[in-house]
Amino acid sequence: MTQQYRKPQKPLNPNNLFFFHLSSFVNMANHLKKPASLLSGAASAVTTTASAAVSATVSGGLQVAQLNPFNVDDDVISQNIIGIHDAQAVRQDVDSLFNVVSNIVRSSTNIADSLDLKQVKSVDLVEDNVPQSALKPSYTLLKEIACQMTCHSFNTWNAHESVVGILEKLKSYTWDAKAVIALSAFALDYGETWRLTLTQASKKENALELHVFRLAQEEKKLSQSDSDLISTLVDRTLQLINGIITLEKLIANKSYTPKDLPALFKAPRDLYTYWILLSLLACANQLSQLEWNIKSEVVARLKIVLTQLNADLDEIKRQKEALEDLSWRFDAFRIPSGIVELLKSLIFSKDVTQLEIINSTTKELVTLDELKTKNLFLFISGLDNIEDEIWSLKAIYNSISNDKDKKDYKILWVPVVENWTSEAKEKYEHLKSLMPWYVVQYFSLIKGYKPLQEEWNYTGKPIVVAVDARGKVINKNALHLIFVWGISAFPFRIEDEERVSQHWNWLWIEAFKINADIQKWVRQYNGYVFFYGGTDITWTQRFGNLIEAMKKDPIIKQTESYIEHFNLAKVDITIQTKFWFNITNSFLSKTQKVDFNLDSTLKDIQTLLSMRTERGWALVSKGENVILIDFNEVMMSVVEGFENWRTNISMSISFDIAFKDYYDHVRRTVPRHCLHFQLENIRSGVPTAFNCPDPTCGLKMEIESVKYKCCHGMHYDEHATENGSLVPIATGSLQTTNEYVSTPISKNKFT
Repeated sequence: MTQQYRKPQKPLNPNNLFFFHLSSFVNMANHLKKPASLLSGAASAVTTTASAAVSATVSGGLQVAQLNPFNVDDDVISQNIIGIHDAQAVRQDVDSLFNVVSNIVRSSTNIADSLDLKQVKSVDLVEDNVPQSALKPSYTLLKEIACQMTCHSFNTWNAHESVVGILEKLKSYTWDAKAVIALSAFALDYGETWRLTLTQASKKENALELHVFRLAQEEKKLSQSDSDLISTLVDRTLQLINGIITLEKLIANKSYTPKDLPALFKAPRDLYTYWILLSLLACANQLSQLEWNIKSEVVARLKIVLTQLNADLDEIKRQKEALEDLSWRFDAFRIPSGIVELLKSLIFSKDVTQLEIINSTTKELVTLDELKTKNLFLFISGLDNIEDEIWSLKAIYNSISNDKDKKDYKILWVPVVENWTSEAKEKYEHLKSLMPWYVVQYFSLIKGYKPLQEEWNYTGKPIVVAVDARGKVINKNALHLIFVWGISAFPFRIEDEERVSQHWNWLWIEAFKINADIQKWVRQYNGYVFFYGGTDITWTQRFGNLIEAMKKDPIIKQTESYIEHFNLAKVDITIQTKFWFNITNSFLSKTQKVDFNLDSTLKDIQTLLSMRTERGWALVSKGENVILIDFNEVMMSVVEGFENWRTNISMSISFDIAFKDYYDHVRRTVPRHCLHFQLENIRSGVPTAFNCPDPTCGLKMEIESVKYKCCHGMHYDEHATENGSLVPIATGSLQTTNEYVSTPISKNKFT
């Protein structure tokens, strides 16, 4: 009887993968009941390969045929199969073929489970929905592998041999391609039932096909337990293949390295593929009287393998997400989109909606809106030995808090702690109590620890990163600037370091000419230097003696505070005159600028020039940074009162901070002094107008003949004195007097 097939409604595409395999199933059905000798060509090839595999020997002397995969370690299996894999195999697209074949296998499993044609679930498989695949194994290869799966008995002693035989045929393919090709070969037989059932379900029965199908159903009729077992095997095998495809895709992505995704490159793809093939062999032998417990053993082992694969995939996913998160953080460090985004990338999770930042003064959370407009000084440190930094930052905090022009600048402490023990939390709370500024309250290692190390060079030692409101870093570590120059280096940009380092050059250039030791004290030792002078020799000598005694104090030695002093009044008068002449020239040079009254350097020169004719004066510096300059009364009182503030000096509070604190206390109790400075040989018909150099004043100085005067609203009776100091007699506007006009003198009276 000639078989009649209904022609399809539209021509078949010979390149269509689905119809390629469908035609294969027809061929298998036509030969299903023929003698095994008809497949002798394929069987012969299988036998030849298997014989070669039997002769293979493991490094330990164990022959392939003797290896029981259920009783050996994974390493032994891996050593047996790694040699029959081409590590240089080019990966092809396996998704298309896997989608088609897995659909066939799953549908066949549903049919086998139902055992009732009337209950078969319909499967919608349209030709146009099946994409072409780059992986197109030859039909001959599929037939050989299919025959090897079904033409030999399957048991524990030849299972490994059978798998090795298939791997030999697939040596030149990647691990996922080996698995998908083996699944395709398996589907040649397993999918036959599905095709015939579709034919019946669509009422396009062919009598011979239906008869063959029913014969096959009778032969394949299984117990419910064995049917469930096969379904479980197929399901787990498909999950394994899907997993191995995922692994190979990631491996093929050259953007990942073993350092990026270590779990990916450690995943045993060879072992996963091995157990996929072994499972397919077990499923393909369903027609034989295979012992139920062998399949059960395969199911149990596949459960273990699948659990390991899923664990690998979960870890790879976690590492991949961590890698993407890290990439985002590095991008945010390099190209920030705002201060909030930068803080998220440094400290918190990407999707956090409330940053755990506390205002230590108000004890309240800082809102995102409040942070968006702030320029931040990020104080990043551990918990140990940061008291010096805290005290230096307190001076900055006090300065910016009391200046309305600096209201958008804030300090934020970011503690970096790997292990937040109870002891660490206690230390954190103590340090937080010392800080009046913003504090991060996040008891985990900050999320951006790696970019912090690599982008901002954090090594565990405290740093202060200056960041503007856009999130742009203007200085990766401003701590040195803060230590040396204090608020004078504000806002602590890179260019500010050059500015402040040049700010006092006019002074040190001349001081170094007088005595070379000064340069060593200032630049080599970065010490505390008292540079002083005056018209009263007794005053200068006493001041020097007090500084010398201070140097020898045990607290000064204990805290390693390096102190030196130099008395300008002791040098030759000619050298003194030249010193003041050069300082005056620096002043006049600065006045050539159009906006010289805004020049802070000019104000400092002007202040020093006003000291020239005073009884006594002194300036104190930390290295090249001049901390303060003042007259005899205040400076002598601070030095004489050393016993009152010496105990404030410690390893946590530096000498300059203790000195400045006591100076500020004394300064409030001593009336301000009148300044006098003389400008000679001015080559101009009109005297220049100067603003008062006092930073708390800045008013325009009145010109009296060739004399400048500003009393900040206070009028003095210069003939009435108390203990040698001028006595204020009234308040009001600036007053003009005709005194001290015999020479061109500029005069400024400080209240």
